[in-house]
Amino acid sequence: MELLSTHQEFPMTLRSSLIRFTLATACTGFAAAALAQTAAAPAPDAKARMAVEAAFTKADVNGDGRISKDEAAKMPEIAGKFDALDKDKDGTLTLAEFAAGYKPVG
Repeated sequence: MELLSTHQEFPMTLRSSLIRFTLATACTGFAAAALAQTAAAPAPDAKARMAVEAAFTKADVNGDGRISKDEAAKMPEIAGKFDALDKDKDGTLTLAEFAAGYKPVG
């Protein structure tokens, strides 16, 4: 009788283990696929944003985090539309205001 009892329990344990293993493998595969899709997308935008930030930092000669009209005068593409870009009319451009009018080359 003991042998029959052990024989009946073994297939259930094996079946449970196989089901758990299959579910764990499937979940891992889905997670890896989801991470791969989200990680690859933002490269072009990040490169453009870095170019805008580099140009802004270079133009911000005094390092105050804003570009004055005098600083913008050295950038004709910004100087010509400075007043239109200065949305809050404080006489300086923030990074966001600068980015709206600056188009990186390349």
